[in-house]
Amino acid sequence: MLNQSFSFENFKIIHEIENRKGNYYNDFYSDDYHRTTLLLKAKRRECKVEKNKVVRDDTAYELAFEQKQILEDAKENYLEIDLNRFSNEVNSNSFNFRLTPFIPESGSKTIYTTSKDAVSFFTMKQLQYNVFRTFKVKQANRYQIVKQVKILLQDKFPKFIIRTDIRSFYENVPQYELLKLIENNSLLSPKSVSLIKNLLYNYNFLTNQLIVKEQLRKGIPRGVGISPFLAELYMRKIDEEIKNIEGVTFYGRYVDDIIIFFTPKSKNTSDNYLDKIKRIIEDKGLNIKDGSVPGEVSKTQEIDLLNNETTTVDITLLGYKFKIVRSAYKEILLSDNKKRKYKERITKSIDRYLSEHSYNKKEARKLLIHRFNYLTKNSRLHQPKKGLIGIYYSNSLLENDSECLKRLDQMLHTVVDIKLPVAGHPTLNKRLKKCNFEKGFNEKSFYNINGKKKDIPDLRSPKYKAEKVLMNNFERIVEAWK
Repeated sequence: MLNQSFSFENFKIIHEIENRKGNYYNDFYSDDYHRTTLLLKAKRRECKVEKNKVVRDDTAYELAFEQKQILEDAKENYLEIDLNRFSNEVNSNSFNFRLTPFIPESGSKTIYTTSKDAVSFFTMKQLQYNVFRTFKVKQANRYQIVKQVKILLQDKFPKFIIRTDIRSFYENVPQYELLKLIENNSLLSPKSVSLIKNLLYNYNFLTNQLIVKEQLRKGIPRGVGISPFLAELYMRKIDEEIKNIEGVTFYGRYVDDIIIFFTPKSKNTSDNYLDKIKRIIEDKGLNIKDGSVPGEVSKTQEIDLLNNETTTVDITLLGYKFKIVRSAYKEILLSDNKKRKYKERITKSIDRYLSEHSYNKKEARKLLIHRFNYLTKNSRLHQPKKGLIGIYYSNSLLENDSECLKRLDQMLHTVVDIKLPVAGHPTLNKRLKKCNFEKGFNEKSFYNINGKKKDIPDLRSPKYKAEKVLMNNFERIVEAWK
């Protein structure tokens, strides 16, 4: 039986998982725990020194070893006290998730965060685990979706394609229907159900929906850890119904982005596939972006590759743009939005340098070069997340001779020349132009972000340093782009 309790035992598992990821949250634990941790580190070093001596003093080594074990036991004891305190608090009647809304930039959707305290953190992690294990929900693999789309477009078999996405997805999930799905599954623990209801109550308070009938309330808090799992759970029935439409040969969905390939028995598109898809989605209380709302840009496309040999169209999907010319696949490029993000990061990196170099020119220059290397090469991350990332590993479906890589390098040179002209910054201008997207992609060249000798500086003001500690090199590099 799945252990879904918000207990010391489960919180300890979460603690160990986060530690392995390199995530250490100083504010979560008691002073006794921190002090013992520091003493234990020092004692372990002492044991290692004693053990490796050419002529070892067995008495001194045994004493240091015994003291190390005492400290290890003490550390475990203080950890147990802390985790039990968190568990007791979440299991009390007074606990609830406190939501804070913010808008990251003008025109974007509202993002919600939960309190940054230890109890909320461990509770949210356990709640995500419970929902994931109970309902077996997870997001699709975006790489696999785009790869399959590329393969299907490259074959010359006649097809009809619908590309669309759901309007304000998170904000429009019907809560009443979502809660029915949750409550009808007896395997999810009552405490987990209660926490989800509590989260939605707080969301409804912030969105002024408590005055609305329960059956009409909509939305789940965008940005909160459990929300992607709830969204996937709600979309499961929609996914099944679309896949069962006659003629569907591929259905791909990543969050609210949808692409569907149809291969009908004859070259006749009179079945009106788009109407069928709209009906399924609307029956579940959601809508697609089809331009029907005033001021809305339609993101819905119907692409007929059955018998129209003059079709020329771009299909944008998950960071890529597929070019179709005369009904045939031509190439895959970076999406306009992704190219814009690269330009924004280059621009913000230089802007940050210009604001910091007056009081620490050497360190500001070093940080700027680190950021350019990170952008134009590839890195292996160990924390806060693991995996390969970079110009190749984030865009690996591009071709080696892709024209968009050359255009990225041209853009880099243009921005550098405008913001750091040769006349005023001859050495730095030349150094930054050595950073090359095309070379980083084709040669899969690496930037070792984790190097022990790499001490990437944090040049923020004391105020921002106090608000958030940047724990590793990755966080110090990307901080300028947030």
